[in-house]
Amino acid sequence: AACDALFEGKDPEIDVVEEDEDIDVGERMVRRLVFQHVNLNPTQDLPASLALLSVVHDVERIGDYAKSLVYLARWRTEETETGEHGVLCGEIREAIAPMVGQTLKALREGDAELAREVMRKSREVKNMTRVLLESLLQDGGEGREAVVCSSAAQYLRRISAHLSNIASSVANPFDQLAGDEA
Repeated sequence: AACDALFEGKDPEIDVVEEDEDIDVGERMVRRLVFQHVNLNPTQDLPASLALLSVVHDVERIGDYAKSLVYLARWRTEETETGEHGVLCGEIREAIAPMVGQTLKALREGDAELAREVMRKSREVKNMTRVLLESLLQDGGEGREAVVCSSAAQYLRRISAHLSNIASSVANPFDQLAGDEA
């Protein structure tokens, strides 16, 4: 919904800001419940409890970046969708879109190989973002399109990184959460 607002000028079909606030409340609730669980059972499920806290934090950050994309949408121009840099941004968006469902599936099914695929795709997104930012800088990226595309690329890159962090909770041992594949 946030990307549709930014890249296509569509009104989001959901209230991204409200959803982000709900995620924030959910994160606090999970932290409280995990703290209570660990307090009552200090030796039981400690690594899983800490991993859960990490995953929930990454989800919260994704919500923040989605909200930032919606706020950025008010500055979009036609070039945001059709200009050279806007097209590159759109390609980054398209690379990330399937990662959301893949991350959720890997998490639900404990599919380490799918989780590793998400982590590989995140490295590709990181490279795509670097190429876009270098292009903006080399072209003397001036004006609104440069600012919007640069900011959007950074937000999308961070969303991808947080999806990779979540996937790492399936693919990596606890001490390597948020790291590259094991």
